[in-house]
Amino acid sequence: MKGMSKSIRFTFIVVIAALQAPIPFAAARASTGDVKIVTREGRASGANANAMEQAKQDALRRAVEEACGAFISGMTQTQNYQAIYDKAMQFTVGYCESFEIVSTRVEGGISYCTVRAHVSTASFEQEWARLAHTIEAEGNPRCVVVVIEDADVDNHLIKPRPGGVVQSILENFFLDKDVQLMDKGAIDDVKQRDLNLAALNDDVNKLAAMAAAFKADVVIKGNADARKSGSTQLSGKSVYKWSATINVRAYHTDSAQLLMSDSYTATHSTVNYNAGGNEALRRCAEQHAANILRDVGEAWRKRQNVRRVCQLTLDNCSRTDYKAFAAALMQVDGVQNVKLRELVSNVCQVEVDWSYDLETLVGRIEELKLPDVSFEITEQTHDRVTIQVIK
Repeated sequence: MKGMSKSIRFTFIVVIAALQAPIPFAAARASTGDVKIVTREGRASGANANAMEQAKQDALRRAVEEACGAFISGMTQTQNYQAIYDKAMQFTVGYCESFEIVSTRVEGGISYCTVRAHVSTASFEQEWARLAHTIEAEGNPRCVVVVIEDADVDNHLIKPRPGGVVQSILENFFLDKDVQLMDKGAIDDVKQRDLNLAALNDDVNKLAAMAAAFKADVVIKGNADARKSGSTQLSGKSVYKWSATINVRAYHTDSAQLLMSDSYTATHSTVNYNAGGNEALRRCAEQHAANILRDVGEAWRKRQNVRRVCQLTLDNCSRTDYKAFAAALMQVDGVQNVKLRELVSNVCQVEVDWSYDLETLVGRIEELKLPDVSFEITEQTHDRVTIQVIK
């Protein structure tokens, strides 16, 4: 976050439902029953069964690309095209109503597979629209913002406090951008005091846990300070210069992982000695409200593009069950790591490094084949899912 220096301390709660408008192609319509028959050859390095399977998948990918080429070409200039294309092409078999292997061969250490596929362009376009919505949602996290404001850091009689001029300006800015603000009337006094105390004590883990309880994806902690930075005489009057600084750090609520940290600053000159700090804070908030919203969104999107850590809770799960589950899940394309965080009373807390959206991971978990075991999803949020292990 560019431009904010250290300090406005203000406290408020905001749940950000959307940082951007829906992308144009998210509402794309597909003609039902539109199926094309395509024959394509795929290839993969190697001469074993795994290489031949990869060659088959390559052939299916090429078949989908050919059948849906006109639609794909029409999407090239849209927002997030490459990210959506890459994810859409991960599941090419899902767009094929049926396919048959025409021929296979191995030459020079390369496996070749030719398939004839009945490709549903309608399914592809619908999945494209779904992924567009998903990626848009990933770029627009729900946020809890907690900031403590100090209008004069050099005056020890003025104590840092929650709320204030910055809170009011930012809330009005978010509302103007159609951002849904959390109804603070829903927060009781005890939770509000706990939230403020966690911010004052810089207790990031507690802040993150409380924000997660509000169903937020990101907690933004800010400190906003103002201080006098000199004075001059102008036409016989004293003009006081004030500087304001807002330090902002954003954390993922599920893991308390730091997503971004930046500072924003502004200066203000006034003849009003007593109100100069509040005026400087107002100026800083007005200048940087859009930057704060933008930078949090960019940090979130960057995180999603690199990888995401999904939190799983497995109920009715023994250590033996977990080991079988982890071994099966590691075979799923896109799973980078499965880590057991805690196992208490047959409740497993698990972290999964995953390349795509949580909905896709949930689908893969539901498809896992384990002897005499199935999985029922009982709760799901943006990065968290609770799973009942049924034996």
